Amino acid sequence: MINPAGKTKSRKTIVVLSAALVLLVVFALSLLIIPPAYERYELTHVKYPIYGGMTQELKESGLYKDMQSGKSFCFLGDSITAGTETEGIPWYQPLVPYIKGDISNLSRGGWMVSHLIEKSDEIPSSDIYVVAIGINDVVRPDIDIAAKAPAEYTEKISRLADSIRRITPGAKIYFIAPWALAKKAKPYEERGEQFRKALMEWCPENGCTCIDPNPVIYSVLKESGEDEYMQDSLHPNTPKGIGLYSYAVLKADVKPTI
Repeated sequence: MINPAGKTKSRKTIVVLSAALVLLVVFALSLLIIPPAYERYELTHVKYPIYGGMTQELKESGLYKDMQSGKSFCFLGDSITAGTETEGIPWYQPLVPYIKGDISNLSRGGWMVSHLIEKSDEIPSSDIYVVAIGINDVVRPDIDIAAKAPAEYTEKISRLADSIRRITPGAKIYFIAPWALAKKAKPYEERGEQFRKALMEWCPENGCTCIDPNPVIYSVLKESGEDEYMQDSLHPNTPKGIGLYSYAVLKADVKPTI
């Protein structure tokens, strides 16, 4: 004879296990549906220090003054701006506490200038744009859409700037010269320098501001060692690497006193 109490207990167990299974399936689906944090760009709660701290010298940079203006900022770029290799932390994260306006971000790992041009209809409207793009064009010339030479790079940059100005006429545009390369990427050093020089020449002739943080970055890497600040040959680490990158951008934008 079957014990009714035992049957009731078994049913309760099945119900509990079924509920647990449903919750597990819902959780697993949520991981697939909800994008990682670095794709939502909601890491405003993360606070990493700027290399050496925010000094009075850095506050003299034009970029810092724009950050304090209350104007909106949009950051465009590749993995270093998206933070896809640094747990969702972009290079500018240490600057976020000093930006008084709204912040938006359109960037993805592996992107080249052509990708931003193709996605220009997704670029948010903003008062100020900080564009750090080109390192993948430098190190992946084998990719069809990569800029093959400095002249082609600036031609693509010009098209990108035109797209930005159609979105927000009168917007201020900062271009960050293609990022530093660690020793492992030494074959591309000369190519990187050519691209940076071309951008530095193009920007003032076309109403944009170019910031080359690389001399500052290289000086620190030479003194302290690449392993201290670099995750690999292309990406800064956290928290020290992004602290150095954000510092170098402001430092390079400080106008020398006469």
